[in-house]
Amino acid sequence: MSLLLNTTLDNIEPTFNLPLIMAIVWIINKDYAIYTTSPVTIGQYAINWRNRRFQSDLIDEVLRRAQTPEAHIRYQVEGEIYPKDTTEEHMSAEELLERFYKSYANREKSIWFLDSLEAYKKFERDLIDPKQHYHRSGYFVLVYTGLEADRLSNIKEMFRRLFNIYVTNVNVMLMVGKYPYLYTYFPFAPNKCHSSSPGYFASFKGIEKNANFTLGKNLFPTKVENMHGCSLSVITWTYLPYIVVERDEKTGELISLHGIEGSVISLLAERMNFTIKIKEPKAKDRGDIYPNGTATGAAKMILEKEANITIISYLYNKERADVMSASASYLNLPYLLAIPQGRPLTAFQRLIKPFRYIIWSCFTSSFFFAILFIYYIRFLGKSKLMDFIYGQGNRLPFTNLLSTLLGGSVYSQLPYRNFARFLLTVWILYTMVLRTAYSGELFNILQDGKARNNFQKLQEIVERNYTIYAFPAVETVLKFLDPQPSTGTVDSVNSVPVLFEKISNPNTKEKIALCLLEYSIRSYNQRNPSRRVEILPETVVTSPIVFYMPHHSYIRAQTGVLIMQMLQAGIMKRFESIYLYVAWKPQRSQGEPTRLSFHLLLGIFVVYGVLLIFCVLVFLLELSSARVGWLQAVVNFLNL
Repeated sequence: MSLLLNTTLDNIEPTFNLPLIMAIVWIINKDYAIYTTSPVTIGQYAINWRNRRFQSDLIDEVLRRAQTPEAHIRYQVEGEIYPKDTTEEHMSAEELLERFYKSYANREKSIWFLDSLEAYKKFERDLIDPKQHYHRSGYFVLVYTGLEADRLSNIKEMFRRLFNIYVTNVNVMLMVGKYPYLYTYFPFAPNKCHSSSPGYFASFKGIEKNANFTLGKNLFPTKVENMHGCSLSVITWTYLPYIVVERDEKTGELISLHGIEGSVISLLAERMNFTIKIKEPKAKDRGDIYPNGTATGAAKMILEKEANITIISYLYNKERADVMSASASYLNLPYLLAIPQGRPLTAFQRLIKPFRYIIWSCFTSSFFFAILFIYYIRFLGKSKLMDFIYGQGNRLPFTNLLSTLLGGSVYSQLPYRNFARFLLTVWILYTMVLRTAYSGELFNILQDGKARNNFQKLQEIVERNYTIYAFPAVETVLKFLDPQPSTGTVDSVNSVPVLFEKISNPNTKEKIALCLLEYSIRSYNQRNPSRRVEILPETVVTSPIVFYMPHHSYIRAQTGVLIMQMLQAGIMKRFESIYLYVAWKPQRSQGEPTRLSFHLLLGIFVVYGVLLIFCVLVFLLELSSARVGWLQAVVNFLNL
């Protein structure tokens, strides 16, 4: 029987155990109670009933000393069951246990009593059980109560297994002689990388004699803040504008990592002091996650722990985040549609293009209302009413209406009455704004010889039976849109370059569109000025962009802190401006204006010709009115 178990079980406070108890109480009061608001979990694993009873007595004494009137911390003890409420009466024991762990899933700090390596394996089994809802990024103190001769070997094995499941914030406390000591491991140090070798961390010697005992260091130091040049494997490949992998042509060694996301990883490597080792999957595929737990491409390599990071403009989605750790989002981009360029505007379309249909409708209705009003007053034949509305002596209201519409002057006399002057002022102001806006925009449209009729809404794409190609994660989202479009998957056959080539082909007759991130489409247009694609103005979906790590990765928290600092400093905007210099709204061309060809002005010539024909008809009508009495009366009525 061990020396620790030779103590009287009825009295848990012999001099030998007092430092151990006080050390645990100090950890609770000076660290756990200060740096967390969530309950502290205290549990035990033992290989026999005597060891379990001894651990239970230790836990009881620790709780008795820690639960003072000044303490405001809550504890969750393993095996603690609360009274059932009305919603739990018909639940099984397993359902109750799962509900309990879900209710207290945010377990940041834990203390576990272990007496052997076998006990640790039981603890590890529960730790990795998804139903237990443990957070491996939490902070663990393992109190080792076993006193076997090879206990340091057991601790070494425990650290090795903990490192394999990405638990780094862990300290093991054990009695060495009469005093408790803390051991931990540092995976990254000046002379070692990815190591789980245990090392001495701190001592609680003299704690029972010193009421103001201090440890002199953080109980849980940051272990990945400085990785001392150790390498991390990153799965990625050149994918503009996000990743540019630059290698040495002779050796194939990585020279640098550029691009928007490449710059993010490079900056993280600089701040955390790690070196980047690039791994490329054979198929250069992001990979998919299937319900049975299998995966493909880069996702499979992460699940099999072949790398530490995969970054290639990943859309955040639940399927990936459930089996991998997603980083903090550093970009929030819309998915847009790359579509073929529309057909060129006809000459007549250029004339009506400056205004939308709603503006043309409003203007046309107001113009015809003015004409009807003029002839209605003429039909009434009351000269006083005509003087009041048209102005005294104004017998050409319709001519003045057209003259002011086209920017001309008012014929005959200007109105003197307030109401008539007000009507004239409103009409001149109204037509001046419309005429100026129309003239300016018409000039720009005529200058742009490549003006085209392009789609504006996703509904137009769907109605014309376009097939929208997208990556699988985005294709899933597209299927939930209303109206639901016809979709295709981007794969090795229909790859992004192939689809861009088809869409940008001016002679293409295929009805296809490509759903990609905004920056991807802009980058393509930037690199292919002569074969650009059009961008549908309507956003399909907006999503955060992240990179993925193995589930519970120990670098997730530190990278999250650094990414937030990068966003606050505006560094991401700087990266974007470096690799995307094309403005979202194309600038007006500068320099010598384009010569206006006959084709561009054909519309106005056609309109002019139609009006000339109308003038000839009016001329014939005037000649005929001299011989026909009723026709002359009609012509005189219309002459305003």
